[in-house]
Amino acid sequence: MRDHTWIAESSRESMGRVAGALFLIGVALTVSGVLLPHSPEADVRGFWLLAAGTAPVGVVLVCYARHVPESAYRWVMLLGSLIVTLSLYLNGERHGGPSAGNQVLYVWVALYSGYFFSRAATAVQLATIAAMYGGVLQIISPGPVLVTRWLITVGMVTAAAAIVHVLKQRNDQLLARLSTAARTDALTGLVNRQGFDERLEHALASDRRTGLQTALIIADIDHFKAINDLLGHAAGDAALRAVGQTALSVARNTDTVARMGGDEFAVILPDTDAEGAYAFAERVREAVIGSNWGEPAALTMSFGIAESKTDGLHADVLTRSADRALYLAKELGRNQTVVAPGGRDSVRGAAVRQVALAPEAATVAESHG
Repeated sequence: MRDHTWIAESSRESMGRVAGALFLIGVALTVSGVLLPHSPEADVRGFWLLAAGTAPVGVVLVCYARHVPESAYRWVMLLGSLIVTLSLYLNGERHGGPSAGNQVLYVWVALYSGYFFSRAATAVQLATIAAMYGGVLQIISPGPVLVTRWLITVGMVTAAAAIVHVLKQRNDQLLARLSTAARTDALTGLVNRQGFDERLEHALASDRRTGLQTALIIADIDHFKAINDLLGHAAGDAALRAVGQTALSVARNTDTVARMGGDEFAVILPDTDAEGAYAFAERVREAVIGSNWGEPAALTMSFGIAESKTDGLHADVLTRSADRALYLAKELGRNQTVVAPGGRDSVRGAAVRQVALAPEAATVAESHG
């Protein structure tokens, strides 16, 4: 959750600083235009007032970018289009002076909108530019070139916005694919360790807010080294893929199935207690035994379970509890599921717990508590 918040704040900061920079550059150009030789018909006083009113907006956007909501930047860009329109009105062309080419500054609004805004929001900005520019051209009255100038300018800003928007979408898609690849195990297609850590932190943060609980299962394939040594690494890979697909077939859409490395797997079960996790693990364990993974020998797995409500709301604590339960399952002969001692009360007396909490298991569990 902290990562999502940081990304949102970073996005707002970028939007604000870029918008502020555009406004301040506009101020600098306005002041330069007044100080340098210019058309005698230009409204110098009006340009000074325009610069004086625009500068504080740019400073606020740069300095307080993170505190401005994203939705406000649509109004900021509408203000930018209005400022460009006012500069066209003030440049003296309406009094017979030459065109200063200020309309090219609409491109800044178009580029910004195409990059930061949705397609619909960008269309609103472009429509506003078209309307404002058309209106000021009517006031300036440049003669028979009015329509031509309007079409050229509106076409230019529309093309600029469209190109930037398409490039931004492709860039976002590429980054999304790279992000997914960085969090995906190449062999099994499951979430990898990095993705698992992020999702577990997110699930536990949600538990702390809502009071719900998350169950964590950690499991590995029994005697996996022997599979690799006797049958070869291709058989070991087939076993890993079979386990991954079996676990996914049992999981809900909200569950996370991860390969932690080697033959170790983990499953995050939101809004699930130890009993629900035990039922899940047993379904996977039995399905793995009957899976057709290309070899005559049956696969078996051992499972350890912990739940956030009783074993801890912090990832490292919960993971240690599940690891300890997995160790107990191996100590008791493998091919079984053991719940960490902390989660025992939530399932005590249930039929599904008779194997995992046989008296000798409980004794071992307490000795390792």
